[in-house]
Amino acid sequence: MPAVFAQSTLVTLPDQRRLEILRYGDPAHPAVLFHHGYASSGLSIPPNAELLSQLQLQILAPNRPGVGHSDVHAAMSLESFAADVFFALDALRVAGPVTLLGWSAGGLYAQAQTALFPGRVAALHLLNTCLPLGEPETYQALPRRWKTIKFLNDYASWLARPLARRLSQQWTREPDRMIDRFMQLLGPAEQQEAHNPVSRIVLRDAARHGFTHRGQGVYYDGRALCRRPGFPLAAIQAPTTIWHGTDDFIWHPAPIRYLASRLPHATLRMLPGEGHMLFLKYWRQILEQVRAELK
Repeated sequence: MPAVFAQSTLVTLPDQRRLEILRYGDPAHPAVLFHHGYASSGLSIPPNAELLSQLQLQILAPNRPGVGHSDVHAAMSLESFAADVFFALDALRVAGPVTLLGWSAGGLYAQAQTALFPGRVAALHLLNTCLPLGEPETYQALPRRWKTIKFLNDYASWLARPLARRLSQQWTREPDRMIDRFMQLLGPAEQQEAHNPVSRIVLRDAARHGFTHRGQGVYYDGRALCRRPGFPLAAIQAPTTIWHGTDDFIWHPAPIRYLASRLPHATLRMLPGEGHMLFLKYWRQILEQVRAELK
């Protein structure tokens, strides 16, 4: 498995739930926090231990509640998870402001953490990010497909629970068939990335890990993503780089440009021809920029 160099740590939270943190790299090096995507997990980190050693960085990838070995939390919200993660960082004695990376839905959790804990975030990198689906102003900028997803989540969420349970069973039994089926639903840019054998294994293992606990984590994650956020986008004051692709099948460029206009200190890097998994291809460039910002 490409992510074999990840070290798992369980942190007990104040309410006695356990939160799993996957650590990549040397604990003595500056920490970079990675928020995984929806129906995925912290195993989505590209397997390049040599790069982390060269740049003297460590990646800490928390698994959201119900993912991997993190306990299920039915009341999870963007805000509660932000607090959970910083409690875990304190328990691990990670000092000083950290850089946040958020891929896809993880980008919204990274936005929440940056807005709610400004003194603890040095910089924010949004990788094919999700927009705050529950914010009324942002809702007007959402594509029709995402408005439909939010409507179904708000008014027919009972359909999602048995679906998540069934997908959990399928990912457990047939991960190779499931990753191939999933990639076929996406666009040409994403399918091209899936032809990379390392990327395919990373995405497969991350999704399988994401569907533990009978899919409950995926279900409650969807609920949290669609609630109205308890922070304004204007509260995100950290330097922000938005990495996005012109051919992203899941989030087309238009709403991303809208998001960039709402963030006070955002730089938009729109990469021609790239899709929703561009971070796998541009991992070195992303981390090199992170390292340069730390200096």
